[in-house]
Amino acid sequence: MTVIAAVQPADFSEPGPQEVIGIIKQIKETGVPAIFGSEVFPSKVMEQIAREANVKFIDQLSDDELPAPPNHSFIGMMTNNMTILTKALGGNPTCMANIDASNIAF
Repeated sequence: MTVIAAVQPADFSEPGPQEVIGIIKQIKETGVPAIFGSEVFPSKVMEQIAREANVKFIDQLSDDELPAPPNHSFIGMMTNNMTILTKALGGNPTCMANIDASNIAF
């Protein structure tokens, strides 16, 4: 997986119009099938970029909220994220099915 742009950098600023145009152009040129956001920081700009680039916008990735039991662990959270990423990028998400995060202490 190659990251081609960051829409919301560490300072949480939104990109300017020229940056948005550049990101849309990069997405179209590289054939990116989806862009990803965090459930914690919803972004209207990312939704707009996805619409204009005609790609999926996935905002279900978690960076700090653990999933419900039995996978209530950091590994469970990462497994969920990888399942979402894999499916959105056209892969087979069953690659994560055999990971047992339920027995990891938290």
